[in-house]
Amino acid sequence: MKRISALLAAGLLLMAVPTVVFAADEVFKADLTAGAEVPPVTADGTGKATVTIADDESTVSWDVTYSGLTGDAAAGHIHYGGADVSGPVMIPFKTVSATGSTGTFAKADYATGEGLPDDWAGVLAAIRDGEAYVNIHTAANKAGEIRGQLAASSSPNPPSTDTISETTGSQAPAPLGVLIAVAALGAVIGVRRFASR
Repeated sequence: MKRISALLAAGLLLMAVPTVVFAADEVFKADLTAGAEVPPVTADGTGKATVTIADDESTVSWDVTYSGLTGDAAAGHIHYGGADVSGPVMIPFKTVSATGSTGTFAKADYATGEGLPDDWAGVLAAIRDGEAYVNIHTAANKAGEIRGQLAASSSPNPPSTDTISETTGSQAPAPLGVLIAVAALGAVIGVRRFASR
């Protein structure tokens, strides 16, 4: 009986040991169209945007592709604003090519301005809350030729197994594997005890 009590106590101790929550990148996507511009423009271009908030929240990166524009892209940005407004530039793309743009913008590079979030936390909140959009500009449509409102992706990147969350500082309950192991240990003890009678 003492052995069973000791083993059960050890199992309960394992269940009480907190496990670390791993942070994951947050992914947001948008389909870019001329009809989404405010006001809408007449153009045939389309595109797709993927915007990622890094797991440590220090950067925002983007991967945008497009085709069918009236001419070469002149600029690209993540703007601050809802779907029915034309908002200010929040994150400028460093470069745009004839077919897309890929890059990263760091927290340290953000400077607020008129109509923009006061700080980096506000930038991240705008993206998370659907108050940010990707806009691609051309010479023919300087205010924007194709645009898409960012929305959380249903399939975010898997969490990194080597990065501890710095944002939540929370702990998850004991993993299922530990619970199963404790249950299996209890079953083995019960079988051995029954067989020894």
